[in-house]
Amino acid sequence: MAAHETVSAGPMRATPRLRLVALDARLSALQLDDRKGFFRALNVQSEAAWPPELNNTESMAQTRDRLAEHPEEAGWHSWVFIMRWADDAPGRLVGNGGFYGPPDENGIAEIGYSMLPSFREQGLATEAVQGLAAWAFSQSELKLIRARTKISGMASQRVLEKSGFIAAGEVTDPEEGRLSVYTLSRKSG
Repeated sequence: MAAHETVSAGPMRATPRLRLVALDARLSALQLDDRKGFFRALNVQSEAAWPPELNNTESMAQTRDRLAEHPEEAGWHSWVFIMRWADDAPGRLVGNGGFYGPPDENGIAEIGYSMLPSFREQGLATEAVQGLAAWAFSQSELKLIRARTKISGMASQRVLEKSGFIAAGEVTDPEEGRLSVYTLSRKSG
């Protein structure tokens, strides 16, 4: 791929400091198979620490494969968070997140997110979650967004609370243990 060539992506959303880009099948494949090409396609600086924690080769491969099979689901899977710069200068990848798939039969989708350590404690995760929620609620089939976080994950819980999520109880996951559940409903009217 030429240095000036870019890859089409799924939906995009701008927030005051971030550009949120939903990965499509091609960007998902680049993230796994050609990291330099991935950075180039997004017009971002190389990030040695990429991807953020909570992401691994298996989860990224699942997203790539799902989007290859269902390209219409772009937006309901992985997004990257890019700190915006003035003009056309390359941005910085600061985190990622998204949904665990399209809304279920009850109109519920689950959100997740992770930030690179050097970009935490700056309000960027809150800004990204708010941007993702705004995009998701612009889709007519969504009624509720659910998030699960570790009981001890106070920073993540603060992000959700600042984003308007309400504590909705706890669940026990066989792999992750006890988790706090938060929800955000579509505003009526």
